[in-house]
Amino acid sequence: MRKIILAGGTGHLGTALKKKFLQLGWNIVILSRQQPKKEDGVTYVFWDGEHLDAWVNVLESADTVINLSGESIRCRFTSKNRVILENSRLLPTSALGRAIVTCGKRPRLWINFSGISIFSGLKELQDESSIAIGEGYLAQLTKRWEATFSAFDLPDTLKVILRVSPVLSKQHGMLAELLPLAKWGLGGKVSNGCQCVSWIHERDLVRLVWWIIEQTQPRRIYHACSPYPVTNATFMKALRDSLGTSFGLPIPRVLAHIGSFLKAVDSSILLQPVPGTTKFTLEDGFDFKFGKIKCALSDLINNKNNIVNQ
Repeated sequence: MRKIILAGGTGHLGTALKKKFLQLGWNIVILSRQQPKKEDGVTYVFWDGEHLDAWVNVLESADTVINLSGESIRCRFTSKNRVILENSRLLPTSALGRAIVTCGKRPRLWINFSGISIFSGLKELQDESSIAIGEGYLAQLTKRWEATFSAFDLPDTLKVILRVSPVLSKQHGMLAELLPLAKWGLGGKVSNGCQCVSWIHERDLVRLVWWIIEQTQPRRIYHACSPYPVTNATFMKALRDSLGTSFGLPIPRVLAHIGSFLKAVDSSILLQPVPGTTKFTLEDGFDFKFGKIKCALSDLINNKNNIVNQ
């Protein structure tokens, strides 16, 4: 039975991946700071995401390790929050690397989640071959995150950076926050609406992770985003169309700043473009089931039988 380790795997994405691998009959181990619990087919192991301890033993003979650790970026980038964001990404990545080094039989594959926000603020579309780094705090944080991962030389373990864009889900994240606003007639473009929005349907993300695991020689970097990013204005119109809402009040730039302050998030999340797309996934044969924004939103909003791990 193949074993998979989900580090920081108790959140939305970890839960979606857990369901997938339960279906596949894998031995699932979740590393979590939460109190271990009992669940059929899943072993929960406590770790602090920093120090090597008894949890290191579960990495032995694992097929795949996936690091999903990282606090949400939906906050103000205060000094205190920056420490939290950095520690929640850099320390677990370093801990996993140091732990894998100690293994007698090292994992076959280590996938480290990263962020498409490494391109925040850039104007031109960027794919996996791009070397450009965006502007601002999130881009620099992501650069450091990936550098921490890349610092480990593990000849017996394949290593993949998966840069994840905002994941569209009806219950979680960006879409879940926008749905009620759009229903209330507040689903208009933000500022001039020209900022690029990269995104991926939650089911395509799960399928992509599984696809990477099944590759015998995966590339060093893949982008978990649709090959068809859209502008903010296009995204909001597609959302209104999916809801059958004809009107969406635009949000001027100054109101976006005020709204961000009231919601305790950094305004750059709303106003900065994140021009990420993907080339390597398409070249290597991955098939996006929900590559176009209208198709993705229609499925998530109107399909009552939507199941994340299909």
